[in-house]
Amino acid sequence: MFKEEIEEAYELGRRYAQGDNVPQSYEEAAVFLKKAADHGHAKAQYNLGLFYHEGLGVAQSYETALHYFTLASEQGHDRANYMLGCYFGYGWHPFPSDEQAAVYFMLAADQGVPEAQYNYSVCLLTGKGVEKSVVDALHYLELAAMQGNADAQYNLGICYLQGNGVSVSEQQAIYYFQLAAKQQHSQAIDALTRILKS
Repeated sequence: MFKEEIEEAYELGRRYAQGDNVPQSYEEAAVFLKKAADHGHAKAQYNLGLFYHEGLGVAQSYETALHYFTLASEQGHDRANYMLGCYFGYGWHPFPSDEQAAVYFMLAADQGVPEAQYNYSVCLLTGKGVEKSVVDALHYLELAAMQGNADAQYNLGICYLQGNGVSVSEQQAIYYFQLAAKQQHSQAIDALTRILKS
């Protein structure tokens, strides 16, 4: 396939997945995404990985999802790196590894993926798969929080409430809890309620 044909196959896959000027169909989307993915299209590989992960238009298969996420990751795809972190960290990989999870979360975090920034901050806070570092954890928590990640906002609030790596500041804690609460983060809502009652 020529480059234009590969791009066209990916585009058709995207359109069928979203119902963009064609009838929405995950089955049709998967056919076109596979064409593009098998010819080295990184976005198609990542999206096909998601289809196999979720069982959208194809039989669910973590093994096949892992295959396509790995191919996309090898081309530097940010969210594929994040998904590999999840696979190693959450037991979808046949050989789970906290160390490998941390490596891929860090890769994706440094590429700007907020969920990866949050996950990597948790690795750093707990020392899971990586050397514990509250300073580095706070850095990634702040990056994720600035991008609107509610879990990161909540955890930053907790850090300020308890003085974990930062000076205790109820005002800062409330600020971050409010950001998370606006996104219906239940723990942040509970934390705010407790503070405002005291």
